[in-house]
Amino acid sequence: MAGQELDAVVVPTGRHGLPADIVAEHQRERILAATIAVVGKRGYRSTTVDHIVKSAKVGYVAFYELFEGKEDCFLAALGRIAADTRADLAERVSTELPWAQQISAGLAVLVELVVAEPERARFVLVEAPGAGRGAYRRYEEAMDEAVPKLAEGRGLRPKGAPALSAATEEATLTGVAWILQQMLADGESAKAEETLVAVTRVALAPYLGESEAAKIAAANT
Repeated sequence: MAGQELDAVVVPTGRHGLPADIVAEHQRERILAATIAVVGKRGYRSTTVDHIVKSAKVGYVAFYELFEGKEDCFLAALGRIAADTRADLAERVSTELPWAQQISAGLAVLVELVVAEPERARFVLVEAPGAGRGAYRRYEEAMDEAVPKLAEGRGLRPKGAPALSAATEEATLTGVAWILQQMLADGESAKAEETLVAVTRVALAPYLGESEAAKIAAANT
């Protein structure tokens, strides 16, 4: 979800002599940034191509040369946010940490991003699941990327503990997403610490037990 600055090179209007691919890439970046901002504020259903091109300050011809329509543009923006988030997590969460600390550190990064960039967070967590089949599929695919890492926790369960359902990871991720969605809906970034404790406990409890998950969650704030 980490935001990125628009291209440092500003493409001038009129005759500028810049290569067409540079102009197209600049326009694409402006359109994606505008889509994220507009959808984050208005919602997917209430956003039109007209809203996007006006916000991006590009023409309709440029838009339709780059995207098939609103849905195609939305999916591209969703992919951009997912890629940015993966990069943030890879940079800021060391794989050398014990599993539980990796999970708690990753969740801390996500909560920080939600607070810092609520429009991007709302785009993914609130708008994507309801923006049509294609968007929902991409949303699920992005969520599923975390399943293997969560599943590593199965090896830490105490001997004799009841077997976990095959759907444990999916259910856990759904719970984490719901808590983050509630923070966005409430618009209370001041509850970031409380939210971090909640998502950490939800993520760790199936594998480590409620008591140990609560200890790690408390130490993570």
